Amino acid sequence: MAQENIIHGSPIPDYLLNSKLNLSQYFIQLLNELGNKTAMIDMHDGSSFKFKNILHASLNIANNLKYEFGVQKGDIVGIFSENTIWYPSLVLAVWHIGGICALFNPMYNSKELTHVLNITKPKIMITSKMGLDIVRNTVKPLDFVKYVCLIDILCHTRTIEENNNFKSIPCDNNQTCVILFSSGTTGLPKGVELSHKSIFLMVSVLNSVNKFATIDDIMMGLVPMFHGYGLLIICLCMSIGSKVIVLKYFDEELFLKSIEVQKISILFVVPPLMIFLAKHPLVDKYNLSCLKVIYSGAAPLSLNIENEVINRIGKGKQLKVFQGYGMTELSVVVTAADESEVNHTSGTVGKVICGMSGKVIDLINGKPLGVNKSGELCFKGPMVMNGYYKNPKETTSIIDAEGWLHTGDVGYYDKNYNFYIVDRIKELIKYKGYQVAPAELESLLLTHPEIKDVAVTGLPSLEAGELPMAFVVKYPNSTLSEKDVIQFVHKNVSAQKRLRGGVRFVNDIPKNPSGKILRRVLKGLINQSKL
Repeated sequence: MAQENIIHGSPIPDYLLNSKLNLSQYFIQLLNELGNKTAMIDMHDGSSFKFKNILHASLNIANNLKYEFGVQKGDIVGIFSENTIWYPSLVLAVWHIGGICALFNPMYNSKELTHVLNITKPKIMITSKMGLDIVRNTVKPLDFVKYVCLIDILCHTRTIEENNNFKSIPCDNNQTCVILFSSGTTGLPKGVELSHKSIFLMVSVLNSVNKFATIDDIMMGLVPMFHGYGLLIICLCMSIGSKVIVLKYFDEELFLKSIEVQKISILFVVPPLMIFLAKHPLVDKYNLSCLKVIYSGAAPLSLNIENEVINRIGKGKQLKVFQGYGMTELSVVVTAADESEVNHTSGTVGKVICGMSGKVIDLINGKPLGVNKSGELCFKGPMVMNGYYKNPKETTSIIDAEGWLHTGDVGYYDKNYNFYIVDRIKELIKYKGYQVAPAELESLLLTHPEIKDVAVTGLPSLEAGELPMAFVVKYPNSTLSEKDVIQFVHKNVSAQKRLRGGVRFVNDIPKNPSGKILRRVLKGLINQSKL
């Protein structure tokens, strides 16, 4: 529904909106009901958990954290780990105590880890074996970290079998339950506070209204669990009763084998994986016909790649690809496809979800814009973050006095209120007063049969401001030249979008775990080479 160029999602049912349940209470109830149904399978070693195992493990870990390590209500517990079937139990354990999870990227180097530790100041760091050395070395000068604990110490066979009847600590559902970290694509990440209520409402809305999955579906658990997208998949699994196949990392053959052997029906991906599915020759060696739905998020996906995947994997069968849009600051998702629609519009990131409102504002005067007019996307509602942890200045810079969160993304909506993403405001290339969207050029370049991956950024120019420039990854044995790429773009775009900054061939495109291009790294490469 639109009102004065403001788009409103359907109202959230009162029984959900007024619920006082925190996430500990919510998942204890659901996991008890799901009981002996298989919840997770580790594709690396074949180990598996039933839903009751997740619950028992979480209560035992909570007991240890509280009585062995002295973790109290309101304390922050850091988790530094790759994907594991123990991850949901670790997160739940902290919630049972009334604590706050700080989820860290296990690929952080010491400098990056020091930055996020100084923001959150966790009492204890729980780490996998892979991360033990870097965590130990990084926390040495930090007196606020009292303990470093290996996951293997907390998590073992007895942990899932014993039931110690630990009683969860009551806490208000408006309390922060998790601190996630913003992408840091243009700078250092900030700690995003999400409440029990915002995640409860998000999971409930996606389950009851958008029907993301059913109890019979099998999901792929490859998206990093420390990321908001991965955490949401965990929560959906535990609330719906779907099975999740867990991968610790991306391996081409294991990824494809998992889909074929485990009969995965729902795939959660980021755009680099869609490019892999569209273009990699290995894909044709596996039977992926079990896939019913692919959800792509965390970064823009071109319509061409979406169609290539549908045509290649669907092969005439009913394979659907849906895009969604969101931010960690918006509890991960704020627009999503409505599967009840008979004719889904390709390329859209869907409509505003229940309970949220959206608008597109003029980049200069801030006034709300109408249909098919591009501007900054802004959203408001109960799934907006509590704020950036201990950073009121940054919080007020993104959430205005009326509660609207300004995303920094450029987009628009059509006459049916479907939203579309153009690009990041900060990433728009300013060429002689024109605004050029890198994502548009990247989408075009990915249609070239000899281009495996690409990123476009602005090359500083005294005369023009910035010149569009492409970093290109070629396929092996390709003879593609800089001139070939420039001419390909020249033929397909208007004058201001041409690659006047040139082309640079690279081995890979720097991206964060959610698939977003690290343009600050590209800028650094430009500065280093003094192009």
